[in-house]
Amino acid sequence: MKIENLKLKIPILVGLATFFFGFGAGAILNIYLITIKSPLVLNFRSSLNFISSIVGDGIILPIVNMLIVTFIIKNLSLISKINVVLGVAFGLLITLYFYITQAVQGLVNWSMPTPWHWNFLGVWHFFYMLSVTSLISFYVLLLVKKIKKEKTFPSSAFFIIGGITLFLILLKLDYSNIDLLR
Repeated sequence: MKIENLKLKIPILVGLATFFFGFGAGAILNIYLITIKSPLVLNFRSSLNFISSIVGDGIILPIVNMLIVTFIIKNLSLISKINVVLGVAFGLLITLYFYITQAVQGLVNWSMPTPWHWNFLGVWHFFYMLSVTSLISFYVLLLVKKIKKEKTFPSSAFFIIGGITLFLILLKLDYSNIDLLR
């Protein structure tokens, strides 16, 4: 009974952690900086200026991560040390790709006010993004193993892949000079 309880609680905790670290903490800081009229939010786009932050980090990724963790819990037998190492390695490569692209293209915001100079918010987001991309990468590796082993495509994968795709579309739109919030 306790194991089953834990299997229900872990995905919820992952969803709440994803919400807090990806959106909640930044939104609270964003609101505080607005109230004190900080140049950081007056001169740069902040988390509440990005639809990918509000909808993506605030809703989509917490749900996706809950589905991923539920899948992992149901497929513990597929986990190997190499999957964990590769998941983190791919997560790091994806995170570095986005950070380097942001700096090279000069996509400044409140976490990188000048190209190649990230502040505390940029470091916070780096570790958040690293954990999310590592979890997603780990999931994809396990999904491939499951598909090869069972010759079926889990229905939850449609929702997970769809959620990730929707998040990436919102992210692309945010950085395509389209203000979705106006």
